[in-house]
Amino acid sequence: MLYFKENIYYSAQKAFDQESPEPVFDPYNFIIQALVGDRGIFYGLQQVDLDEATGRLEPLFPHASRFGGVDILNSISKRLLEGIVQPNVWYQMNAYQHCYLYDSLAAVAEEYSYSERDQRISTYPEMMGADIDFNEFLNKYFFNTAFLIDSDRYNGMDTEDKRQRGFVDPCLFGVINRLIPTKSEIQLTPLENNPFEKTD
Repeated sequence: MLYFKENIYYSAQKAFDQESPEPVFDPYNFIIQALVGDRGIFYGLQQVDLDEATGRLEPLFPHASRFGGVDILNSISKRLLEGIVQPNVWYQMNAYQHCYLYDSLAAVAEEYSYSERDQRISTYPEMMGADIDFNEFLNKYFFNTAFLIDSDRYNGMDTEDKRQRGFVDPCLFGVINRLIPTKSEIQLTPLENNPFEKTD
């Protein structure tokens, strides 16, 4: 289970009202469909030579491709898909994983926005063809999008400024400065407890 600012699994449990149906945005379905779709993208990229795959990667993942090639982004994608469906363990994502997920979801939201109503309904039936407000989604579920900050601006901030803005992820420096993630940075971090359980 992936840990977001709000619980994506709670929304998935809400019942769809058959009597008076209204569009329902299901963040879990939005994310998992994007990650499942990415499996096909990486399969296709692995069928072509490295130069062609690298050329195709940048428009698909404009921010994440700055720090990783096909193999690294494929590994991140796999870990996220495995993590989102894992029912017994909560995982914390780092800036590398958030950046990859941002690119993946932005592409899906953009494709959805240009689709005809029938295509929209077949992709996300619960949305009934309504628009996806990607900025609202980011504000509600992402802790921040600091991974999008320009490197000069980020590197010019002092430690206290970064801390006050909530830029505490140790991987953030690597993402912003286009450093290749280590093997451990590609992995999700298991959490000891459910982050949404209230403790007394």
